[in-house]
Amino acid sequence: MRRLLPLLFMIAVHFAYAQSASDLANGTSFAKTLAPTSPSQIVNPSGVSSAWAGQTSTPSTVPAGLAGFSNPNTDSTLLSTARSGSLAAMGNQTMIDCASYVPGSDEYKNQDCAAVNFLNNQCMQATTGEQSVLGKTGTAHGTSANCAGTYGAGQSQFGYGNQVTPTDPMFTGTLNLGNTAGNVLSQTCSTSTVVTTPAQYANNTCIVSTDEEDNACSQYLNTTVTNTISQALSTQNCPDGGTLQGNVCVHTITYNPTISCPDGYIQNNVNQCVQYNQLQGTPYCPSGTTANYTNTGTMLCLAPQFSNGCPASYAGMPLEAIVFSLGGTCLGDYLPLQSCPNGYSWNGSACTQTNVVGTTMTCPSGGSLQGATCVSSSTTSSTTTYSCPSGQTLNGTGCIQKTVATSWTDTCVTYEKSAGVSLGVPQQ
Repeated sequence: MRRLLPLLFMIAVHFAYAQSASDLANGTSFAKTLAPTSPSQIVNPSGVSSAWAGQTSTPSTVPAGLAGFSNPNTDSTLLSTARSGSLAAMGNQTMIDCASYVPGSDEYKNQDCAAVNFLNNQCMQATTGEQSVLGKTGTAHGTSANCAGTYGAGQSQFGYGNQVTPTDPMFTGTLNLGNTAGNVLSQTCSTSTVVTTPAQYANNTCIVSTDEEDNACSQYLNTTVTNTISQALSTQNCPDGGTLQGNVCVHTITYNPTISCPDGYIQNNVNQCVQYNQLQGTPYCPSGTTANYTNTGTMLCLAPQFSNGCPASYAGMPLEAIVFSLGGTCLGDYLPLQSCPNGYSWNGSACTQTNVVGTTMTCPSGGSLQGATCVSSSTTSSTTTYSCPSGQTLNGTGCIQKTVATSWTDTCVTYEKSAGVSLGVPQQ
């Protein structure tokens, strides 16, 4: 019941909040079209006339005599409260406010709280017997003056309180069943004599005996196992990849030596140590040319006059500048040739002397130089393995050859003949 009331409030306020001004205007306009315009359109004209003080035209006010509903609650705070909070909170607050409400002159509020308290199960008062049980469980029930006008307020007038007693007519048929049962039930009994004879027993002893002669015989297999031991075959090997030399394993490692050159020398790509010495050359002009110096003192070689322009080089000298050019006639300055001391040669920029010596090779880590390769050797002990020919078993350093000889002994031949049955010799 406590959950139902907030739901009702929630639905009511929701619809009021969801209406737009245009929807309200349309609904009002439609309602006016349904309003009666003459007494003949009213089902009970006389009743309406008396309720509205003798008027039979369309009423415009709420008639009196409808208790608090003649003056309905039009307080706009309900809508603002619903907007600012939640409908569930409004319902819970209404139940809290009405729980302690005492009916007064506001009939609308009296009916409002009476309905809330009734739906919230606040108006049904416990009987004397129920109160004694509720008191044991610690549940307190007070008075409910706030339930005026509800069914709960008048429950005592309906005869529901502690009215069922053992003298209630509903128990008439069962009260005297214990006393009247003999008058309803009847029993007929007859007596008969039964003689029981004790059981009779007889002890009989039966002895069965036979004479037997125990005869025994045996069958067994005689087995002789002979083990012949001989020296196993031995083989030496190098499990770690070495070369067997005598009784040891030799491991050889080869690697490149370290190459070095004397101070002032560098190594070339053919394992040689090379030293390069450079000197400045001495310029000179070859035959047929004359020396010509610039303002800065640079020596150039003036070539003879050319009739078809100055060539790019002359006598191995590159053209540096054109001194005179007119038509096809041309005079040019060329860079001079360079002379070098004995043992030097001109490489285009300086006089160069090249000295070549052999490289020095060394083997680090104790290796020995063999040609152009370093060799390092180490030895480890060899491993001896033993093996046996087919059909023999290895045992340490010896081979065991097993020989098995069998024979069959049968002491049951006499009994086999008397019985006419031979047991035979089992298969190995």
